[in-house]
Amino acid sequence: MGTSELLIVVVLITATGGQLLPENTCPTYFQYVNDAFGGVVGEVTLPGLAQGRNRIDVRFTQRGDQDASAVGPLSPYPDERAARARPSRFRISLRPNLSTGILPKLSRLSYNDQLLCSASEYGPPNSFFNRFYELHISGSPVPLPSPSFTPFPQNPFDVDVQTIFFGPGSQGNEVFPGFTQSWRTSVVSNRPDALPSALPTSPAIRPSSLPASWPMFSVPGPPPTRSIPQVPTTRTETPPAPPPRTPAPPVKTAPPPDSAPRISPTPPTAAASEVCGQEGRWSSFIYNGQEYSRGKYPWLTAIHHAQSGKRSFVCGGSLLSTNMVITAAHCVHKMETHNIFIELGRHDLYDNDEIGAEARNVKGLLLHPDYNSRTQPDADVALVTMERPVVFNDIISPICLWTVEESSIVATSGFIAGWGKDEVGNEKTQYPRVVEAAFGSATDCASRWRVPRVTDRTLCAGNRDGSGPCFGDSGGGLMVRRHNRWLLRAIVSVGERERDRCQLNQFVLYCDLAKHLAWINDNLL
Repeated sequence: MGTSELLIVVVLITATGGQLLPENTCPTYFQYVNDAFGGVVGEVTLPGLAQGRNRIDVRFTQRGDQDASAVGPLSPYPDERAARARPSRFRISLRPNLSTGILPKLSRLSYNDQLLCSASEYGPPNSFFNRFYELHISGSPVPLPSPSFTPFPQNPFDVDVQTIFFGPGSQGNEVFPGFTQSWRTSVVSNRPDALPSALPTSPAIRPSSLPASWPMFSVPGPPPTRSIPQVPTTRTETPPAPPPRTPAPPVKTAPPPDSAPRISPTPPTAAASEVCGQEGRWSSFIYNGQEYSRGKYPWLTAIHHAQSGKRSFVCGGSLLSTNMVITAAHCVHKMETHNIFIELGRHDLYDNDEIGAEARNVKGLLLHPDYNSRTQPDADVALVTMERPVVFNDIISPICLWTVEESSIVATSGFIAGWGKDEVGNEKTQYPRVVEAAFGSATDCASRWRVPRVTDRTLCAGNRDGSGPCFGDSGGGLMVRRHNRWLLRAIVSVGERERDRCQLNQFVLYCDLAKHLAWINDNLL
């Protein structure tokens, strides 16, 4: 190896702290940059944002079974106000593969559901990470002295790595248009190792869907594959570009079995209706109170009471919009707004400095007018208005509200998630847990509960096997999945106690939101 080649490798490894950069097929909009505090990070630069909805989706791929923390949240840089200017920058923290030292590779970048560029994903075993950030601009974007946009130069220090293409049926290569949320999945494919002779190039950007100031070009397809026995630690001279090849016709990939047309959820704001109810794909439920990965239910909120300088977790809630959380009325009954605060994007309740989590004070409490703590809680629902709106991202986004149309379809079960008291007596769990509960008929419910407690505005659910919600899970949602989205069907309200323990051999009563839709929609901000 020549002196100049050795110098290039030394400079690269020194600049990135020993981290190697993968191929980058999107240099116009994406670069790996050095951050003074976070090491090498990914930076997305867009010419400028449009008025209205602006959503940026990125997808990264990495070799092997990697933890979700390998790719952090996508955030405006240095803050949202700056991102509203031109150009608009967003950064994302990246952690290298411990065995190879190579950072995650960008395999897809989209703006407002329009593909900007893409690259091949690593073959199995691999991990992939989907992140997004969304913000709305109601006025004109903040101007900078020069509105022009200078694309990134091609980084001379990009390191080529082995790229293996698998057949079109491989899950590791699939990118679904509606998949915009959240954490990683490892996949193993049984597809043959044969490589396709050519790959289709990405489509050209449609000018009607992007701001006028954006450069328009056809996004190049992935580079040809090369057979490399191991990840290179040196850089070789790049051979001359081969003559253009006619791309093979695209191969249609069958959609996953559960893909279906998107529903039209109820929340009135455009932002909430477009992102509500989406969770990380292929994150399986673990029955009977087991923990789940962060970001799976990004609408889950923790409600705290604060008194005498101390705070205590009391209930769960569900995010419905940028401004409002829904919970049980008994969770906030007789409380003042200054004694309540809400946390969103939380996972570890023991970590008060959890990265990505946001806290909000409360400026408004609205209990259902029919709620009465002394009688049957068939209107046990409240809307909590936050002092400041939140911006939706991959760990904070709303759930879809139940609709009148959905009531015509009979559901047999729902899911409840929360940090409530567990079976060994902990007042709250460190991480949220989820359990499925079967719906009970009104007749069965009334026969097991005292009849006055069961009304036509309550819903009964429970497995009666020791699994289910407990103290601290009140206010959380009973969730039902429809067409790849989650809808909020009911609110955890009342359970039976026995010696300060939850009696989960009994049905749990829920406030049926299907009977309160008009009130919720009339007051939803």
